Amino acid sequence: MQIKTVKRICILGIVAISASWSGYHSPLPDHLKKKVNKTLIRIFGKDIKHSDEILTDLHSNHHVFNLTQGDSLMGYAIASRALGCKIGGCSTDNKEKSSFEEFFYMTVFNTNYQIEKVKVIEYTSDHGYQIANRGWLKQFKHRENFTVGENIDAISGATISVNSIVNGVNSQKDIIRKLQENDKL
Repeated sequence: MQIKTVKRICILGIVAISASWSGYHSPLPDHLKKKVNKTLIRIFGKDIKHSDEILTDLHSNHHVFNLTQGDSLMGYAIASRALGCKIGGCSTDNKEKSSFEEFFYMTVFNTNYQIEKVKVIEYTSDHGYQIANRGWLKQFKHRENFTVGENIDAISGATISVNSIVNGVNSQKDIIRKLQENDKL
């Protein structure tokens, strides 16, 4: 067995606790794990399995998983929290948590660490929901370093959500890069 394969198997047994927005450490809630699983099955088929969370930074809002089918590594997924506006809007000047709602999205990476898909897995606000549009989310596929207005389209009425998910996907790319550099993938 190759050393990298042994490392991957060891990583599968590690469970990480990630920080929530409020600063407390918490794993991905069960209802979101189910949504992650459903999304992965839609992308890869029913034989896809995801590992327990790979240990990352305990002050992170990102939950990282290895994706396998049988004995084959298919890629990686990161489920993350982001901020959107509550109904009635919110001002970018108002940074209070109470003026924002959290939403969850997932990014799927292939074994070459390229983005295959970004999917909003839970968006509860009535404001800014346009970011869940598949056509808009396709902009992330196989690209690097995202900037709203340059290589990612802005969405009128969803400015906070757009900027939040774009910054989050850039952070996810950094996490994948760091895990790769530290031989944790």
